[in-house]
Amino acid sequence: MTLKQETTKSFIWNFLDKIGYQLIALIVGIFTLRLLSPTDFGYTGALAVFTMLSNILVESGFTAALVRRENNNDREYTAALFFNIFLSVVLYGILYFTAGAIAAYFNMPPLKSLARIIFFAIIINSLTIIQTVILTKKLRFRNMTIANLGGMCVSALITLWMAATGWGYWALAAQQISQALVKAILLWVLSEWRPVAICWADFRIIREILSFSALLIVSSAVTTIVKYIYTMFIGPRYTTDEVGYYSQAYKYHQIPHQVISSSIGGVAYSVLAKLNNDPQRQMNYIHRIMKLTAFITLPVMLGFYGVSENFIHVVITDKWMPLLPYLRLLLIGGISMPFIYMYLQLFNVFGKPKLNFLTEFSRNLLVILFLALLNDTITQILYGYIIACYVAMVGMSVTIAHVTGYRFVDQLRHMTPYVLLSIVMCLAVFYTPYFIRCNAVWQLLIQFLVGIAVYFGLAALFRLEVLSNLRDTLLKKE
Repeated sequence: MTLKQETTKSFIWNFLDKIGYQLIALIVGIFTLRLLSPTDFGYTGALAVFTMLSNILVESGFTAALVRRENNNDREYTAALFFNIFLSVVLYGILYFTAGAIAAYFNMPPLKSLARIIFFAIIINSLTIIQTVILTKKLRFRNMTIANLGGMCVSALITLWMAATGWGYWALAAQQISQALVKAILLWVLSEWRPVAICWADFRIIREILSFSALLIVSSAVTTIVKYIYTMFIGPRYTTDEVGYYSQAYKYHQIPHQVISSSIGGVAYSVLAKLNNDPQRQMNYIHRIMKLTAFITLPVMLGFYGVSENFIHVVITDKWMPLLPYLRLLLIGGISMPFIYMYLQLFNVFGKPKLNFLTEFSRNLLVILFLALLNDTITQILYGYIIACYVAMVGMSVTIAHVTGYRFVDQLRHMTPYVLLSIVMCLAVFYTPYFIRCNAVWQLLIQFLVGIAVYFGLAALFRLEVLSNLRDTLLKKE
């Protein structure tokens, strides 16, 4: 199998993984939103930053470092596994004893007991890191897809049953724990690798990896804190319901751009790392990947913007309509995230973790700066978020031009067609309900069909390169 065929197959499995995961998450989310209250989601939303931050510290940048590293052996993998487990236990202990302080900060008493259950997923997740690294290096995304979707399906059944039988926010806690546990079990079943005895582990690898990933860890940790800084800022100042509205708007805006980033970026990193000794071929792949990112990101995010009101009305009911302005603003800012993610991946591929750190640190400073300047209302806060995202994106694209030779003007030239087509498509979708009078369900379906027809029709009319490449790949002309 050629690298191109292997890449295409890996991308398809990775894309199916992310789409399937988010589709199940969307279905579960819809039912739980109908069954539970904004307050229930406010509780779990307040804890998200602590879970995410702990998982980053436990992972310690091992995935990026070990995937990039060419010759890893069982003794090194074993050392990394036990180090991750040890660190997760320490962090869980710290969070367990500080749960009361977290509840007091947010003025949400139920968080104390809820946090101690939810945070246990940190230890479970530490068991999956090395298995994920090994499967990623071998481009065995099929196995990871089975594990991820298996965990999601089991947790979905548990969550829906608990939500329907009156467990309230505990259903959301059970979702996180059961999903992590089933995924971990399946990854170990589907991977042949097993650790050697701890006495044979080569712990020298820890120092080497940390020297590579130290800045990545700090960068990821700061990014996570900043990512949830709005929740931490909103939590003590607004009602638990407002935290619930904001956290769900944030969740729904994340679904599309996370699918895109992880689907393209996960495969791209592995492939581009293999081409470090072939600069010309590597640059060609970078061009294609960035065009593909623009081709998918822009219509998806702007299309979601166009249908957002009917989406809330039909899918999650009018009781959640207060999140609409938050969702729309987050979608505008979220367009930048897959591009920012790809830039950060490229810094790692080219062995520039310091640039990864500096650019992410600068982006986070911008977020904090605009939060300090614009914070009278949640809407105002999100305007600051949008400005920070796009200033950071431009800065990263200029830096990438210096690192890779992928000129800033070429990046703009590659993105512009998809920007223009997506804006036209968004306007068509947004104004469709003004011309077609029917119930909201039919309007949502018609908006979806109009969006597809307009975007792909214009892409075909102007013969965009990405569309031609996808067609040729599907028809096996390449």
